[in-house]
Amino acid sequence: MLRFLKTQRLLSSRTQRSQSERGVTSIEFALIAPLFVMLLVGITEMSLIFLANHLLENATYNASRTGKTGFVTEGQTQLETVTGVLLARISGLDPLLDPAKLTITTTSYGSLSDIGQPDQGTEESLGAASEVVVYTITYPWQMFTPLIGNLIGDENRVINLTSRIVVRNEPTD
Repeated sequence: MLRFLKTQRLLSSRTQRSQSERGVTSIEFALIAPLFVMLLVGITEMSLIFLANHLLENATYNASRTGKTGFVTEGQTQLETVTGVLLARISGLDPLLDPAKLTITTTSYGSLSDIGQPDQGTEESLGAASEVVVYTITYPWQMFTPLIGNLIGDENRVINLTSRIVVRNEPTD
């Protein structure tokens, strides 16, 4: 009988302890869940930024490749042709990147050593044969999450994604 009473006391103390600890799990979850969700949202947003930057780099590469060959679509200028290639690559990504927000600048130089030197480049030019051209594409990325946007963005939670490629135009024979 004594053994039975000891077992009953042990079981009742365990039951009381588990009942008093039931609310602890929900409190711990309430404290940790917002941080965990914010971490997941931050990882997702940073992944989207890296994806958008990669797609911007790829589109810039394809546009610069068209420009360095000197290809011109009938009825367009070379700059319109290169811009068309760039916009065609970006327009398929419309929910992620809005083509209307792209800023496209080109600067041509006589040689690689002229890049960055004052009064050496010609703005908005795709250059002549064998000249060096710097293509710079900028896209203003609007951050989705306010906290992360305030940490790495400007006052409007925008960061500028920039793609810059330097190519030498093909020579004419």
